This record gives sequence, C-alpha cells and structure tokens, in this order.
Amino acid sequence: MPSLTSYQHIYQMKKTNPPKLIMLVIILVFICAYYISNSGYYEYELKQKTLLTNEKIKEFEQDVKNNQNIDIKTYLDPEDTNYSNKLTNVIYQLSDKGNHLMRSGMKAIFKKLSALIDDD
Repeated sequence: MPSLTSYQHIYQMKKTNPPKLIMLVIILVFICAYYISNSGYYEYELKQKTLLTNEKIKEFEQDVKNNQNIDIKTYLDPEDTNYSNKLTNVIYQLSDKGNHLMRSGMKAIFKKLSALIDDD
C-alpha cells in the first residue's frame, strides 16, 4: 500500500505551475499571431483590391470609348472600415519582435551547432 508521502508527491505533481502555464499561453498566442501574420491573408486582400481596380480601369476605358456618362463614384470602391485598434497593433508589434527574437535565436543556435560540426 502506498505511503502518505507518495500521495503527497502525486498531489504536488498535479499542481499547476503558474509561471509555466503563463509562458505556455504566451507561446501559444505568439504562434497563432505569427501564423496569421505570415499566412498571406493580407497580401491576398491587397491582390484582390488590385484585381478589382484593374477591372474598374477597363470598365472606365470601355465607357469612355462608348461615350457613356461617366461618374467617378461608379468606379471607386467604398472605403473599407479599419478595425485595428491599440490592442491589435500592440499584439502585432509583439509578434514582429518575437519573430525577430526567435529568428536571431535560431540563427545563433545553428551557427554554434555548425561550428561544433565543422571542428571535426
């Protein structure tokens, strides 16, 4: 039969370690923000706007050739609402800094590993 001390040991193992939990949450948030910023969604949206603009230019040129009544409002897209706020800007900046830190850290690690391997 297990002693009382082994139960205490199991109980202590089940306790959550707050700094470890906080660090895990921060890492998960960073990974999510990094994926979103590097997934290409923003570039895709810019590409779609460019395509739409090119279509409007062709439509404008066709209307000029056909001597139709031209109103600039028909060729302009309505302005998009900017949903960014201070929180999203701060998180994006943290993500960029974290990306830079991780990249420089990985470069340093691989540089040291390369030096260890090359010394043979």
